[in-house]
Amino acid sequence: MARELAPLAPPQGGFRRIAILRLSSIGDVVLTLPVVQALREAFPAAELHYWVKEEYQDLVRFDPAITHVRVLERDARKLEDLVSMSAELEDCDLIVDLHASLRTRVLTFRQKAPVLVAPTHRWLRERWVRAKWTRPAPAPHAIERYACALASLRLAVPKMPRLHAGADAEAWAATFIAERGFARRPLALAPGAQHATKCWPESSWVGLTERAAAAGVPLLVFSTPAEKRTLAALVRQIESNPMAVWVTEPLARAAALLSHAAAAVTHDSGVMHMAAARGLHVVALFGSTSPVLGFAPSGQGHRVLGRELPCRPCTVHGREVCPLGHFRCMRELEVGTVWEAAQELLGT
Repeated sequence: MARELAPLAPPQGGFRRIAILRLSSIGDVVLTLPVVQALREAFPAAELHYWVKEEYQDLVRFDPAITHVRVLERDARKLEDLVSMSAELEDCDLIVDLHASLRTRVLTFRQKAPVLVAPTHRWLRERWVRAKWTRPAPAPHAIERYACALASLRLAVPKMPRLHAGADAEAWAATFIAERGFARRPLALAPGAQHATKCWPESSWVGLTERAAAAGVPLLVFSTPAEKRTLAALVRQIESNPMAVWVTEPLARAAALLSHAAAAVTHDSGVMHMAAARGLHVVALFGSTSPVLGFAPSGQGHRVLGRELPCRPCTVHGREVCPLGHFRCMRELEVGTVWEAAQELLGT
């Protein structure tokens, strides 16, 4: 049974300056946005300062609820850097740590302001990987975990994140789509992921794009430049399709462009959470990970696909190779199954 937290009373007049810490990564940052919204609605006069790594700043930089984004540059993340940065938190009267990492513990160490920490449920997720025979319960969704950080404030936290892209990116995306002259809203594809065992085989992605082309469905393919370089066959397939375009734009532009798609097909990745937060229904492909770990796409109407195998999930975050060597979780996920799910979402 969860322990009831004692209520935390705001100071007279409400909180003045609130720091929210979530340093990485794409999906995790997106899923903290309901907490940001709840804090803004409860304390409209407060300054909300969001701490995040440089490469993810565009996920929060355009959010009207956030007053300031404190960026951790790539060359300033050593222990001594964090100790120095922690002085900036001394002026806060509330700190919300949604990361609970070594870095955020250094930042919040010995701060006078109350520090609200989101539970990680790390051991519950590890049970799913290492002790499935104990029959663990599904881990709470990440949005629910982050909401628990505000339990002592008795705040209601929205169930869905809303990802803002900024006016410049929205205008760029509208022009991008208008110039292509698509006859219908495209299907967004995201064939990349941080770990290899989260990835559907490239040949399957090629098969999916062939079916989309035969059905006259335009395609937007999202990836990083590095991911694109590893998918030569898929790149050739997209380049040969006049109704398809590959997108390697920065996060804000990618977010804005996602809203012009009719639906998305993604791995268990950051783009999956971005797409859901931009209002898309998603066909989410899970390989070595699983929704029971708490990272399903947020909201309703999605299609989550994955092979039910006794070895799944074999990891919390992903691996570089299948530990059993067969990689059945992704190899046996058929193109026809994914295309059928995509067609259902395109039809709705």
